[in-house]
Amino acid sequence: MTMLAVAAAALLLAALCYRRTFKSLGLRRWGALYLLRAAAILLVVVLLFQPVLSYQKERAEKPALICLLDASASMEMADDASGISRFDRVREKYIEWSEKLRNDFRLLPVAFADRALRLENLDQLNAMIPNGRATSLRRALDAASNQLAPAEIAAVLMLSDGINNAAGDPVEKAAELGLTVHCIGVGAGMRSNRDYRDVRATGIDCPDRMMLGNAARVAGSIDAAGMNNRVIEVFLDEDGRQVAGAELTLDDVEGSQQVVFEFTPETKGRHTFTVRVPPVAGERISQNNSRSAVAAVHEAEIGVLYVEGTLRAEYGALVDRFLAKDPDLEFCALVQTRPNVFLQRTNMSELRLAAIPADRKTIERFNVFIIGDLDASYLRPEQQEMILDRVRAGAGLVMLGGYHSLGPGGYADAPLAKALPVELGNREIGQYTEPFLPVLTPEGARHPIFANIAQFFPSRGGGPTAPGLTPLAGCTKVGRAKAAASVLATLADGPSSMPVLAVQPLDRGRTAVFAGDTTRNWQQVSRSLGRESPFLRFWGQMVRWLAGRSEEVSNTAGVVADTDKAQYDPDQPVIISAVVRDRQGQATGNARVSADLKDAAGRSERIELAPVPGPGGHYRGTFTPPAPGRYEVRVAAELDGLSLSAATVPIEVGSLNLEYEKLDPDEKTLMDVAAASGGRYVHLSTADHFVERLQREQRKKTVYVERRLYWPPGAWTLLVAALTAEWILRRRNQLR
Repeated sequence: MTMLAVAAAALLLAALCYRRTFKSLGLRRWGALYLLRAAAILLVVVLLFQPVLSYQKERAEKPALICLLDASASMEMADDASGISRFDRVREKYIEWSEKLRNDFRLLPVAFADRALRLENLDQLNAMIPNGRATSLRRALDAASNQLAPAEIAAVLMLSDGINNAAGDPVEKAAELGLTVHCIGVGAGMRSNRDYRDVRATGIDCPDRMMLGNAARVAGSIDAAGMNNRVIEVFLDEDGRQVAGAELTLDDVEGSQQVVFEFTPETKGRHTFTVRVPPVAGERISQNNSRSAVAAVHEAEIGVLYVEGTLRAEYGALVDRFLAKDPDLEFCALVQTRPNVFLQRTNMSELRLAAIPADRKTIERFNVFIIGDLDASYLRPEQQEMILDRVRAGAGLVMLGGYHSLGPGGYADAPLAKALPVELGNREIGQYTEPFLPVLTPEGARHPIFANIAQFFPSRGGGPTAPGLTPLAGCTKVGRAKAAASVLATLADGPSSMPVLAVQPLDRGRTAVFAGDTTRNWQQVSRSLGRESPFLRFWGQMVRWLAGRSEEVSNTAGVVADTDKAQYDPDQPVIISAVVRDRQGQATGNARVSADLKDAAGRSERIELAPVPGPGGHYRGTFTPPAPGRYEVRVAAELDGLSLSAATVPIEVGSLNLEYEKLDPDEKTLMDVAAASGGRYVHLSTADHFVERLQREQRKKTVYVERRLYWPPGAWTLLVAALTAEWILRRRNQLR
């Protein structure tokens, strides 16, 4: 209305302006000039006000029908003698139904397995092979809800065998979806077919981590149909190598039969263990005859209990410079501050000790016992016997020299003395107080305790080849070595010299006596002149040998990585751990650690690892694999400008034959999904009538329409033309 009022006013003013020229021009010429001026005025008003025509109207619109088509590997099963797979039946039915439904619905097909994929045309569907390694009904429902706004979706049709083996509850998702989900079941139970013959491995119970050299137990579950009383062989393979076997007589009772294998892992690292049944004559499918799991065979962290009777320099050196810096150790150090009052240092967060443990359960947690300058009167005989029982079972014990240990500490008549490799003597045996370096015996030079550090010590063949090691301040005197003992180092050169370091076996365990005092001097060797200290290697290799380990200790920077498991279920988080050592071989928490995760297609993702409490130098991070498959985890660290990388750790997400673990359709899950959303469940064989009765009412939608009443380029052109024509006529008529 404003525009019309402005236009009317402008036209009136233009008529008044031309009124004086009416008599001189005549009606025809005056009318032409006025019409050109009026046209220009109207065009200017239109360009200023930009008028549009607005109105509402109703139109009919087809609602969307989301069709979820299961393309997981279990859908390649043929349930009867026809040889037609479940997926082929679904594909045929969808193509048949689509001809009838497309007049009333917008059909949106989505194929799914562990992930969902929108299909753009029938060519994609025809070319599709059902090979998904897992089935996630929940993710399929998620994909359906993400296609369009809920108001545009009439319903969701899910065509599946119902086998859901990925994380997430599809029933819960269906209830919160806000859409009606109709489920159409596919397939038939194997036992309902009398001609069906099949043997399948339905499960493998394999620990994620196994201890090296310890008996391990792996159980396989075997189920069969149509093979009652047949005797079959079942094998356990490790990395493709058969390690155990058993015979099993099949029954016809619904449910699995269990076969148990026991064996001893002999090689550290990650290994694939497979329970398998060779193909049996007459069975329909052999892909489900094996089940595999990946397990890590490792040696556990070494638990060390270190007890000192006095707060001496050796205690500080061992705790601060060795035990707290070795990432492979869990330790508890107890030092006596006054009679029978002990102060605890530990990296075992759940352990709290105010005295030397006196219960067998606590003592059995430790693999190595280090007894320092502690008088025998503070270690009761029953405590000593419990320690000896643990050593006989495979642990290690070393007693150190001191003014209140060994003979001077009153151990000559104590239970521990019987297990030590030297005669201790009485309390008056005394100390040797002159500085010295232990002289290695020929056996000592070859012993694992002195691996890579023998050059720092003199031997019976001469002096050290790497001079500069600070002598020890002295040692506790001991008697001769026992018959079963091995003397590794002596006070001086010569076969009759007093033992300083001696070792001997005790049943499955080991004991040692190191009479020297104090190795802190070795730890203080200056590195400024390029010297290397044997302190960490000596104690690290001592503890590992006592614990029955064989690794040599490295004094170089490095990173070691692992994961909490070797095989994961879909959508299960992976915990990555790493241990970082600095240039001195000590654990450090000052590194920047990251993990690169690469899948089979080469796609990678990076996560950062953060320091964790406990043994020093440990880092941890988590990630959730986006899909089943094989992944490679490569951990790298940056430390003081030095780049460190660990070996790649492979992990497996989802079993290779996960889809063959259960072949019978899971109609209950499909029924529950339909019921939770207000939908219906039918089987594919009877679904034609249900599809015919789907609600076909087209929805009416009110839309708001705006139509522009001008075209700017044309309006500007007409405006220029009108003004130009008016100007030409005015000039001809000699008007200003």
